[in-house]
Amino acid sequence: MRNRLMVSKALKRYGLESAAKTLIAVGLLLIIFSWFVGVYYFGSTGKITLFIAPLIFTCVSAALLLMIRYRYAIFEKYPYLMNLPSLFYRIGEQKGTNNQGIAFSMIFTVHALVMAVIGFLSLLLTVSIGSSIQSRAASPLLYVYLGTAAILVVSVLLLYRRIYIRFAK
Repeated sequence: MRNRLMVSKALKRYGLESAAKTLIAVGLLLIIFSWFVGVYYFGSTGKITLFIAPLIFTCVSAALLLMIRYRYAIFEKYPYLMNLPSLFYRIGEQKGTNNQGIAFSMIFTVHALVMAVIGFLSLLLTVSIGSSIQSRAASPLLYVYLGTAAILVVSVLLLYRRIYIRFAK
């Protein structure tokens, strides 16, 4: 019974989907732009705090990128880190490792989406902080920031649902 609840460890290894590669590139570019925006506003304000948001988001993106890069090795050594019980229960019901590998690759495409949105949030937060410091007024970008975070959460849940439904056959 226990083996049925987990994905078999002998997953067929697939490369990242092209959408995942694109999202990773977009996320990295947005992180780089957030650093440039921080440098731009630093030149006019002299506030070192402008670099806190890009630094935090760069660290989070680096952790996600490492997790995406070494996804199979991490899963094989530490399967409990992949804590999506109902999704993995469905995937574990699949007889062939082919479908399991495809589903596993799709899950990490969702992670790449999260990385791209984190890059956007980093850029948005840095612009918001910089413009607030420069104009000495609250930035209206905060609402866009919160809206983007909410859209990210809903998108991730919908994408996981799509993967779950696809492999429920």
